[in-house]
Amino acid sequence: MRPITIDKDDRVVPAPRPRKSKRKSGPSRSFFGGGKKKKTASGKAEPRFSTGAAFSRLGGMTVEITDRISAPFRTEKPKRGGRRKPAPAWRKPTLICGAVLLAAVIIGGVTNFMVRTEVLDRSAAWIDEQQQALAEFFGLTVQEISVIGRDKTSGDDILKVLNVKRGDSILGVDPEAARERLETLGWVETASVMRRYPDEIFIEIRERRPYARWQIDGRTGVIDRTGAVVSKKDEASFRYLPKVVGPNANEHAAELFDMLAQTPELFTRVQNAVRIRDRRWDLEFDNGVKVLLPEKGALQAWKQLNKLQDEQKILDKDVVAIDMRAEDRMYVRLNADAAKSRRVAGNDT
Repeated sequence: MRPITIDKDDRVVPAPRPRKSKRKSGPSRSFFGGGKKKKTASGKAEPRFSTGAAFSRLGGMTVEITDRISAPFRTEKPKRGGRRKPAPAWRKPTLICGAVLLAAVIIGGVTNFMVRTEVLDRSAAWIDEQQQALAEFFGLTVQEISVIGRDKTSGDDILKVLNVKRGDSILGVDPEAARERLETLGWVETASVMRRYPDEIFIEIRERRPYARWQIDGRTGVIDRTGAVVSKKDEASFRYLPKVVGPNANEHAAELFDMLAQTPELFTRVQNAVRIRDRRWDLEFDNGVKVLLPEKGALQAWKQLNKLQDEQKILDKDVVAIDMRAEDRMYVRLNADAAKSRRVAGNDT
């Protein structure tokens, strides 16, 4: 099959003519053809088209087609132009700063508008009103407040810090916030708050145990073992407790009383323990005798005092104060009458 060639103007390019070969003469010629010459209707050979041949032009691309595609399709990539001029270095920071400044102006304007028009307050009030209306419609309002574990804590104080009254929406009660407010009360050590739908607030508290009385700046209150103030009133029902006096005495009371409890009989006679410069203690007994304990070695001094009391009843004599701060000796101060009689007796001898 003869191929067809198409130029760029969609014209068929004629195929080159084949060269004519010289005819053979002699016996061979007569043997094959009888010596007669074939004539053609025209002197020129016309191109022949096969039934399966076609051609087409796509864009600037010329394709030569025969019964088979003799050349693959080729696409030409567009030529790129010249190199782009780079943007100035100041353009990007300027755009960023401008965008930030615009956002700040918009936010400031909106905030100022909301503050001046009280939009937030009005919206919050409206939401509360709708919530209350829905709670009343569905019966979700507080009708009962149950408290267990309360002994010395005032019921009025609980209701005051709880800030909930009958008829309030139970959905508006925050149990965690209510628990934190309850634990600010002096007697309450721990608390838990739950909502029991549809209409009950359930509270469970654990109260602190009174441990001692603490006097500071002329006022006396009740503290627990950790030193936390459970009551700012010096109630008569707690007068049996020992009293510590002075700044930070509440924080060291448990340490002192654990030491004194090693000699229970002598400990029961201690009325007050005065904290001196937040370093040591002065003990005041029920008969008015004062014992000055050292800063270091207070336990050994306390045991020595207990031994003197057992053997000599030193606290029951005419003693005003016993100074045990020295390591190798002890100083005893007598009352005025005993000191005078001793001086007279010394003069007589």
